[in-house]
Amino acid sequence: MGVEIYVAAFACMLAVPLVAYAAGAGEKLGNQGGQAVNTLRKPTSTNLRDVRLQQRATDRVVAPMMDALAGRVRRFTPLGALDEMERKINVAGVTSTWTVERLLATKVFFGVAGAAGGLVILLGGLSLKRLAMAALLTAGAYIAPDMQLDRRAKDRAKLIEKDLPDILDQMTIGVEAGLGFDAALVRVATENEGPLAEEFGRMMQDRQLGMGREEAFNRIVDRTSSGDLKHFILALTQADKHGMPLATVLRVQAEEMRQKRRVRAEEKALALPVKLVLPLVACILPSLFIVILGPAAFRMIDGGAV
Repeated sequence: MGVEIYVAAFACMLAVPLVAYAAGAGEKLGNQGGQAVNTLRKPTSTNLRDVRLQQRATDRVVAPMMDALAGRVRRFTPLGALDEMERKINVAGVTSTWTVERLLATKVFFGVAGAAGGLVILLGGLSLKRLAMAALLTAGAYIAPDMQLDRRAKDRAKLIEKDLPDILDQMTIGVEAGLGFDAALVRVATENEGPLAEEFGRMMQDRQLGMGREEAFNRIVDRTSSGDLKHFILALTQADKHGMPLATVLRVQAEEMRQKRRVRAEEKALALPVKLVLPLVACILPSLFIVILGPAAFRMIDGGAV
């Protein structure tokens, strides 16, 4: 009886931000659907109050509260922790939607929500088990945004490693056809999609601002967590220092990255039977035994009863 009350109270507590987010999303969809009609019906208002009212509820209410919370917590956060948060945001590739302040406010909000859930658990009685559950809930809620960013970073690294051989082939063809290395980078950045093409595009923007090639490559290393990309940049930097032909280096690196991608695919294929053992033993075999041995068992029971 007590556990159900705690679970229901915690679910109601978590439902509050979800309802606010749903209301903001619904308001956003309504504004998008009626934007063209409202534009034809009345001219654009220059009143600041009307402009604010046209924004989503989350932008008018939740965002300022989160910014104020982040500003207060940032004063007590060490610089090393802030730098680590910024690094995680860059590696995850969500710099356009996430900031350090937003991540900090989200962590604090989730931590407070987890602590409130832990307090609800402790209201049923003080014991070592309940203390452990409350501590795990609070800590898990606080690090949940970090775990989400780490997952995004891993997925982004996998996409980079998947696209790297094909993009290196395109760069090799461009350099061998007479393009310069920077021109080949611009070409693959504009003709491809994905995190790797975006990183090469940001690198060319840094180059246009006067940054050196090695420094621009090092910034790519800081913004990604792909081992293959770091290996390629290191090889390319060394070749550039020693004056080696870039076309040859690109061709060798493309073949090496393609071989690594093939090996990873073979490893996944070999690991598939091992992963299927648990579902086979836990789900399929018991059902099969019930279907095959069930009638025989009932007949034996009936025969013994007779």
